[in-house]
Amino acid sequence: MSSSLVFAKMPAIAAYKLALKQGDAALEKMADRKDVKAEVDYFNKNIQSVKSVDDLFKDRRMIQFVLDAVDLGKETGKMGLIKKVLTQKADDPDALMNKLVDKRFKTAASLLKLGENGLGTIQRESTKADLAELYVKNKYDAGLASQNSAVPLALYFKENASSVKNTYEILGDQRMRHVVTTALGLPLQLANQSVEAQAAAIEKRLKLSDLKDGKFVDKLAQRFLMASDDGSSATGANKYMLNLFA
Repeated sequence: MSSSLVFAKMPAIAAYKLALKQGDAALEKMADRKDVKAEVDYFNKNIQSVKSVDDLFKDRRMIQFVLDAVDLGKETGKMGLIKKVLTQKADDPDALMNKLVDKRFKTAASLLKLGENGLGTIQRESTKADLAELYVKNKYDAGLASQNSAVPLALYFKENASSVKNTYEILGDQRMRHVVTTALGLPLQLANQSVEAQAAAIEKRLKLSDLKDGKFVDKLAQRFLMASDDGSSATGANKYMLNLFA
């Protein structure tokens, strides 16, 4: 039986635990997949011959690889916006990326540095390796999401929670925000309130220092998964209460 079918038959928490157990072995298996290797190889073999940032965006196959790697692969319908954002300088306070709630754009721009260095950074061997690794990871997460969309979100939260510096970073990260607000049982209508009110609602229920505790983070991730399996982002977490401090 294929691993995808195994995940498809599992409750979210069981699939999450299996993904954690498989770890790097699952990523290596994804990296060896024929279609994944083909895209990585195409990028590595052709990026050095690209002469300009404009040419990079004209090569649909290459730019799709880059966008998939930086987690913007589903945003290709906004190619004009993507090009504008990724070719600005990340440290420019007036840059559009610094005004967007969705921080994926700034993260991508900071990695690629098209605005600062043109193709200089993306053509480096270290950046090429980083993009290949990110591409494989995002393809793996997409596979998990096709079976249970909550699982890669819980994994993302577990991997990144300890680096959160303030509540606004949670609100600015769509995946982190969804996991945290769902696990805490906060209603969807929270999004209609001011950013300050949203931050206060989270801080009332969560101490940021607890995100440095791996056991706490894992239990909060599982609480999110329970709420997701229950089918309710507003009340599911309350119905299946976990002792987060056990």
